[in-house]
Amino acid sequence: MHERTVPELDRWDLVVKRDDLSAIEVRAASPVALEDGEVLLTVEKFGLTTNNATYARFGESDIPFFDAFPGPEGYGRVPVWGFVRVAESRHPEISVGARYFGYVPMSTHHVVKPAVTPRGFADTTPTRHFLHPWYWTFELAAEPDELDDRRALIHPVYPAAYNLADLLVAQEAQGAVSAVITSASSKVAIGLVEELAHRGSKLTTAGVTAAASFVTGLGLYDTVTPYGEWPEVDGPIVFVDLTGDAGTRLAVAERYEKDLAATVLIGFTHSTAAVPPPDGLRGPAAEVFFTPAVEWEKAEAEGAQTYYSRYGASERRFLESTASWLTIRNGQGPEAIGEAYRALLTGAQSPDVSYVLHP
Repeated sequence: MHERTVPELDRWDLVVKRDDLSAIEVRAASPVALEDGEVLLTVEKFGLTTNNATYARFGESDIPFFDAFPGPEGYGRVPVWGFVRVAESRHPEISVGARYFGYVPMSTHHVVKPAVTPRGFADTTPTRHFLHPWYWTFELAAEPDELDDRRALIHPVYPAAYNLADLLVAQEAQGAVSAVITSASSKVAIGLVEELAHRGSKLTTAGVTAAASFVTGLGLYDTVTPYGEWPEVDGPIVFVDLTGDAGTRLAVAERYEKDLAATVLIGFTHSTAAVPPPDGLRGPAAEVFFTPAVEWEKAEAEGAQTYYSRYGASERRFLESTASWLTIRNGQGPEAIGEAYRALLTGAQSPDVSYVLHP
C-alpha cells in the first residue's frame, strides 16, 4: 500500500510479501460458491497485538502460520483473532447472523466447514489441522457490550496470563519467592501480575522492560528495571521470558543462575525472537509454555464448564481494569489495518495504545 490508492472492494484479502513482511497489498477476493456443510463468515472486527507480528515472523517456521490461510505465490495472509458473523450458511445447525470468535485471516470474509461443539464449532477444513485445535475452534459469542473492543484485543492473549498464574502459584507453593518477567509491558505480563495480585500471591514481581516509565506507572510490579539493569531480588526465582530473544534469555539466566527455581519460555515479543531455546541456557531446564495445550488439558481435567467459568470471571475483571491504562483506537479498511500492523512489526506502537480494526 506504499503510495498507492486502495481500491474500493466489497471482498478483499490483505496479503504480505513473505520476504518483506512490511510490504502489504490488497487483493480482490471473489465470491465463493459454498458446498454442503460450509459457512461463509464476515469478519466483523479484530484486535492487533504482538501475537500477530509473531505469526508473520514465524510464517514459514516449524509452525508455518502462513499455511493456515494460503495466499498468492510469494505472499501470506497474517492470522488474527476476532469476531465474525455468519453471512451465508449451508450447515443445518449454523444460523445466518450468528456471532462467533475465532482465528481468521486479515480479510473481509472467510469460509469454514463447521462441526458443532458445545461452545461453538470446530472448523474441519483439513489444511488448518497442522495447528493445535485451539486455532480452529470458534466460540459462540454474545452481542457487543461495553467491553467488546477490549475483548477482541485481549481474549486471544489472556489465557496465557491466566494459566501462567497457575504455574507461578504452584512454584510459590514449592518455595519460590520472586518472579523476573521480561517484556513487562506486554498484555500477557500485565495480566499475569494482575492475576497474581488478585489471588493474593506473595511473590515479588520484577518487571524487565524497555518501557520502564509506563510499567512503573501501572503500580502492579514490585520493581521495574530496563533491559541490561537486572533487578535485585531474592531467590528462589521463577524466570518468565516473553521476549524470545536469545541474548536476553542468556543474560537473565546467567545473572540469576544460582537462584533459579524454574525458567518458563512463552513469548516472542522482540523482533530477534527465535523459537528454539538458546544453547547454554543456565539453571533448570527451560519449560516451553504452550498455552493452547495447557488450557485444553485443564479444561479436560476440570470439566469445560468449571474451567471456563473461573477463567471468564478473571478475564472480565482484567478487561475492566485495562480502562485505567489502555486506550483502544478503532480503524476501518485495509489502509488503517496496514498502518497498525506495520507499527506492531517495527515496535513503534506504544504499550498503552492498541488497535481494534474493522475490515
